[in-house]
Amino acid sequence: MTKPLAKPKSLKAQITRTSLVLAAAALLSERGPEAVTYRKVAEWAGAASSSVGYYFDSVTDLLYEAGCYNIELWIARAEKVAQTADAMDEAECRERVVSLLMDACLPDDTVTMSAHYAQLIASAEAPAVTEAYRKGREALDAAVDRILVRASVNLTPAVVVALVDGGAVKAISEGYEVRDIVRSLLEAAINR
Repeated sequence: MTKPLAKPKSLKAQITRTSLVLAAAALLSERGPEAVTYRKVAEWAGAASSSVGYYFDSVTDLLYEAGCYNIELWIARAEKVAQTADAMDEAECRERVVSLLMDACLPDDTVTMSAHYAQLIASAEAPAVTEAYRKGREALDAAVDRILVRASVNLTPAVVVALVDGGAVKAISEGYEVRDIVRSLLEAAINR
């Protein structure tokens, strides 16, 4: 994979480049990697199509940066939840651990669950996106682990993510409420 181009020097160029990354990240989240094209990104960013080619060597570079942006959002959300857990005593954290884990691992209400999981699965077709997500996984897992440790729950972040993501896909594919299914799976694993 090629490295993304150096950040532009002028403020206007930085704003244009950032708007392109944000548009690509939104397209990636809402419609999957196949929707990230120069034309569509430019349209969503309100920029000329040629500007995408000016700032990015390829769609692959743009997808990588969009994937990095998206995983950073997920990490920030999980970190915020971990900070909330850090401020609790062990008993309170243990009592609220399922909700904390769900808040750290599931997308918030601004994101459609089915679109979120569809783009995660579709990222398998875009190695640049999978690379970005893989690189961010360590930080995401670290935030989840802080919650687990604070609550004295003997699960690993990998197990929690498997339960959350597996439960979400089950719920979406079978027409159930995602949060209800994920809650029941996490409660069962924690209370086991």
